[in-house]
Formats: sequence, structure tokens, C-alpha cells
Amino acid sequence: MDIDHSSMQGNGRAIHTEGGEFGRTAGRLHAQMEPLLPYFGNPESDEAAQIFRRGKDGHPGFDGAYEDMSTALRNLRESYEVIGAAVVAMSKNVRGAEWASMADKNGVLKDLLEFARREDDEVGVPTTPVERDR
Repeated sequence: MDIDHSSMQGNGRAIHTEGGEFGRTAGRLHAQMEPLLPYFGNPESDEAAQIFRRGKDGHPGFDGAYEDMSTALRNLRESYEVIGAAVVAMSKNVRGAEWASMADKNGVLKDLLEFARREDDEVGVPTTPVERDR
């Protein structure tokens, strides 16, 4: 399988970043909308505002839709961030699997790994004296 890991990791980081940018944009829009809510009427004292804001006869009102939209925007932002992180992790996992697969097929690497796994065996150390040039 040919995978361009640097591209995959770069794209994963970009997706994650876009989630953050999306979240900031949605946050600014939310902050601009919040001060307007009182102008939609007081549902405690105005029947028309109560119907508009809370709904009637099983029909949702503005407040419920606004809350649902806020939740959906937050979930979308979080999804971008999680998907971006998952793409980066997937690239790292595939790279690790490719290396492990290559190590099993390459005799020199296999021997090197076996050598690295050895425990408490004698390793030859040179005993010839060495003189430094002055």
C-alpha cells in the first residue's frame, strides 16, 4: 500500500485546525446573537413571545431550535478536531505496521532485531591498547 504519510499527517492537522477555526467563527456568531434574544419577546409575560420562543402544540419554538443549533455546531467542531487527530494517528499506525511488516520480510533487519532482543550474553570487547596521537 502506498501512503504519503507526510501528506496524510499534514491533512489531519489541517482538518483539526479547521475545526478550531469553525468553532471560533460559530462562537463569534453565537456571541452576536445572544444580545438579540430579549428582543424576541418575554415568554413569561407575552403570549406571542411564549409561542414563538417555546413553541406550541408539539411544535418546537425558537429557544429549542437555538439550543439544538448550538449543540450541533459544537458537535461539528469537535468532530473536525477528532477526525483530524484520527487521521494523524492512522498514519502513524500504518507507518508502524509497514515497518513491522518490512522487518519480518527483510532477513538483515530480522537478524538485527533478534540481536537487539538478546539478554545477558557476552559481547566481545577489544583489549588491544590504543595510543593517542599527540
